[in-house]
Amino acid sequence: MRTPRGFHVASAVASALLLLVMVGCGSSSKSASSTATGSGAPAAAAGSSVKTTAYDIRLTHVAGAAGAANASGVLVLTVKSGSDQLCWSVSPVKGFSVSASKTTPTIATIQPTPAGTPSTPGVPLGTAYQSSACTQVPPVFLGRLEANPKMFYLSIYNTGTGDAVRGQI
Repeated sequence: MRTPRGFHVASAVASALLLLVMVGCGSSSKSASSTATGSGAPAAAAGSSVKTTAYDIRLTHVAGAAGAANASGVLVLTVKSGSDQLCWSVSPVKGFSVSASKTTPTIATIQPTPAGTPSTPGVPLGTAYQSSACTQVPPVFLGRLEANPKMFYLSIYNTGTGDAVRGQI
């Protein structure tokens, strides 16, 4: 029986996300601050199948979400190839309230969804919101991110206030 090509891609992405969740998120390494140049141009790294890469992601208010319509910020996402880590650093987000409480946490996720399509379940960046940290990621996930970064976006959501910002990679 033949299966549509899109089914294989969706299955592969879902498998990568499942692997990422099983590996676990939440390293608290603060040495992950990025020195991104803003170009997003990959730099080769020895001994890894992915390249060290930095992406500057412009965060803007999510239409229909609570919070300030002018909410904005920048998130620098860095792939560290030698250690298979995904690191992030969020600038203070204008017009967005961050909460670290257990009852109304702020959640940051990366989602494999192209612009203009409904969102898919996200993979959390850590177990609790941190403005900068790193997490181990399966090389297959990093490879997919490297191959097609525009298929991913990042979102930050406050479960208490309903504030939300998002940025396509």
